[in-house]
Amino acid sequence: MIDKWFLEDIEHQLKQRNRVVILDPKAQCGFLLPLLDTGNYIIIKTDSTFTEDWQTVKEELFLRYEAETKYKDTPVVFYVTRRQEKLTFLFDYCFTHGCLDLSSPEEWLKKKLFASTGLQVQMDSPVLLIAGKMGIGKDITWWKKILQNLEELVNLDDELLPFLHDPESYLSVKDTDIRRLFEEKVFELLNQPYMNKPPRTLADEVVKKLFDGLLANNISKELLQLYYRWMDSETYCSSLVDYISNYHINLAVAHWNASPEHCFEVLDHKAIIDITKNLRDKVYISEKLASVKIRANSQKAKRFIPSWWSDVITLLEFDSKTLISCNSLSKVVEFYTNHFAKVDRAIRNLYARFLQEEKIIRPLQEYYESLNQDLLHKWFEFAGEYKSDQQGYLVNLLKKAKPRIAVIVGDGIRYEIADQIAASLQKKLKVDKHIMLADMPSETEHNMSALYLGNDEVLAIHKDREKSLVASTGKNITFINLADLNYGEQADYLVLTYKDIDSTGEKLQQGALKLFSEFEAVLQDKITQLINMGYKEVHLVTDHGFVLTGLLTESDKIDPAVTGLCKPSERYIRTVDKQNNTDWLMFERSSGEYKYVYTAKSHRPFKSKGVYGFSHGGFTPQEIIIPKFVFKKQSAVTSNLDVAIINKPELADVVGDLFGIKLQAGACTDLFAVSRKVQLVLYSGNCQYSSSSILTIESGKTLSAEFSFSGNAEVMAVLLDAETQEQLDTVTIKKSDARDFGGLL
Repeated sequence: MIDKWFLEDIEHQLKQRNRVVILDPKAQCGFLLPLLDTGNYIIIKTDSTFTEDWQTVKEELFLRYEAETKYKDTPVVFYVTRRQEKLTFLFDYCFTHGCLDLSSPEEWLKKKLFASTGLQVQMDSPVLLIAGKMGIGKDITWWKKILQNLEELVNLDDELLPFLHDPESYLSVKDTDIRRLFEEKVFELLNQPYMNKPPRTLADEVVKKLFDGLLANNISKELLQLYYRWMDSETYCSSLVDYISNYHINLAVAHWNASPEHCFEVLDHKAIIDITKNLRDKVYISEKLASVKIRANSQKAKRFIPSWWSDVITLLEFDSKTLISCNSLSKVVEFYTNHFAKVDRAIRNLYARFLQEEKIIRPLQEYYESLNQDLLHKWFEFAGEYKSDQQGYLVNLLKKAKPRIAVIVGDGIRYEIADQIAASLQKKLKVDKHIMLADMPSETEHNMSALYLGNDEVLAIHKDREKSLVASTGKNITFINLADLNYGEQADYLVLTYKDIDSTGEKLQQGALKLFSEFEAVLQDKITQLINMGYKEVHLVTDHGFVLTGLLTESDKIDPAVTGLCKPSERYIRTVDKQNNTDWLMFERSSGEYKYVYTAKSHRPFKSKGVYGFSHGGFTPQEIIIPKFVFKKQSAVTSNLDVAIINKPELADVVGDLFGIKLQAGACTDLFAVSRKVQLVLYSGNCQYSSSSILTIESGKTLSAEFSFSGNAEVMAVLLDAETQEQLDTVTIKKSDARDFGGLL
């Protein structure tokens, strides 16, 4: 308000005779002068360094002359840093024109405040002047809070975070009085007497007090709230990360005593080492997991809490008691999909993080294997009930399918991966989760053939499988790689191949673990894209799953001791003759000269050539229980404005290199659907080559956008909702063979 009052007084005085003198003999009100920069008047200042009479008289004479000649018809504000009685040539201006006397700025401000609030001002004059400086831009509500002691002049809740982010820059622009007041507040927070310190030093001391408080779990309420705001700030969080990296932690610190919302990765690392050392001590683990769960569930410190803590909790708190009641293979399958798949995901994430730290991952792996062994015992108990339903699955699906169906056929997507994708998409899509049992051996050539062909036929070449699927279904099926999907695709029956998981796993083995989150993100994005493109159903299936053997020694591998001609692989053995080994399962599967497939009742690999770690081909739940998921669009909760391309006929034969696309929005009475943001995207073949900006179209209106063929003879334009990426309309644009004579004919 002080800025408003000041400018009002200036304008009032200038209305008289186009001149006003601001008297500020103590030079305390210079902070108000920048407010005059927005006005259409000239500001003329006296020089406070002139002390001799002859200097001041001469200066005022020239200033007056300048005002009466150069600025005769222009409003002029004289800012004078002398007492009124000391003036000479500017003296009469104070009486014949206008004068704003700020010789006692505190009294001027008190009168303004009383007139606006009715409150008497009890503040000391120096403090009131500081309040005036800080009150620029503040409304009358702020002043009332200050006068009634409901708010402090310096609010560290607002000031401290930008100061810590860049101490020197923040304080360099502060008025001297305001800076001193702010620093006093900071020293008060530190419980230190005020002294002159560089801004960076002062900031470092605040941060050290904050971090020390987190380590000792005795942080003050003020600093804890600062810490929360700092973590949550996209603007300032980068400086917090820098402070954390520069903070020295004594390795002897009692890490279990730290605040559960601390930001130090080294403490989490020490804690996980403690847990893995004491896995056999159930009382210790129960006590420490209680602390870990508090940390893992913290929402405010989520940015600095390792996601792997949730995996540790999932692994160590898993209860397999209900497994005892499983009295059939179907019940074991249900137990796996509802419960144990989460454990598989947890150990996979822990492998990805700690595989190079044996002292951590080895105990966790052994704990997992004890749980997995219980599962495998039940699984193999009912192995005689196993019957694969994978043979001819795609044939049967597509024979019955109606147009606008898409099927993603993954290679090596085990159930827990698909389950995570479904969990990520279930808020915006309808998800039907089912399973199928992969055929044996669970490897790509055999199982892809099962999906595409059926009848136990095996084709080694994928293109041959696709041809067979078309012949068997009688449908016009389009086959593409998932990575090549774009909004220009219009197939009624679309089969998309995604081989990244299996191929990367086989090449990199467990080195591929860190890439799995990227694979999942690709699948999520492509499923969403397909739904937005108008596909009514998106199916996600795969050929097989996989097991992770983790840290493996030679003694962990199984000796493939067989009689007769054989072909050992990591997870299975093909043989010509029947074998007599009660630790193995037999499947009659002919392949060339081999008649049988044997797999061990274990998740361990056979001794064979090649690398180990990422394995499939055997008979475990992780390899055999695979997803058969269907994603559909949810019913719309709110209506959207209909938008369509309305000049399709003229785009079928375009003369020249340029063409325009016209959009029409439908009529709508829904208040929340009176406009829609859309975008046009152009494709040549499978490649996007151009797009419009985001266009906002209103109900009943039309819009046009112009494009170039850019050397293409035929392109496709796709109209998308700019926010959801839903496909609204498409049109194929063809360039005419006729020459464009530019209107000369």
